[in-house]
Amino acid sequence: MLVAITIVLASPDNASAQLGGLFGGGPKVETIETAALVKMLGDQRKAEAKAKESGSRVPQADFVVVDVRSDAEVNVSVIPGAITKAQFEKNRTQYAGRLVIPYCTVGGRSGAYAKQLAKDGLKVKNYQGSILKWVDAGLPLVTMKGEPTNRVHTYSDRYRVPSKYEQVTK
Repeated sequence: MLVAITIVLASPDNASAQLGGLFGGGPKVETIETAALVKMLGDQRKAEAKAKESGSRVPQADFVVVDVRSDAEVNVSVIPGAITKAQFEKNRTQYAGRLVIPYCTVGGRSGAYAKQLAKDGLKVKNYQGSILKWVDAGLPLVTMKGEPTNRVHTYSDRYRVPSKYEQVTK
């Protein structure tokens, strides 16, 4: 707790962005772990491949992964299959009834967004640990065009990523 207080006093804007989902009121939001998210994404990819192979209709996912980071961050890389917060908000009705899984760098900003969505009555689980947990597990990243990349924006140079990734902070 002392660390959080120090961060807030030293840099209130950064602390608010990173820790926003950890403090304050609002609905309790469940979290999702990396393994569960990987399974959901993998199951969806398998179902899509099977449908394409058989010529049947591609099934719609019952979830949507939403990257709530800034444009500068998402322009470096995203979790495969994720959409941006702007894309989600623009087409929000398209995702009605689906589980929304927001993420950011560590889970603070996505936690705050998850609480907002829960207040609006949406089904939501915050990906706590977010993109840093994703890369800690050695999982792939893509650009917004879907091209593989090893670059990851970490919001701040105080975070570290495994050596197979290139850390970007600006």
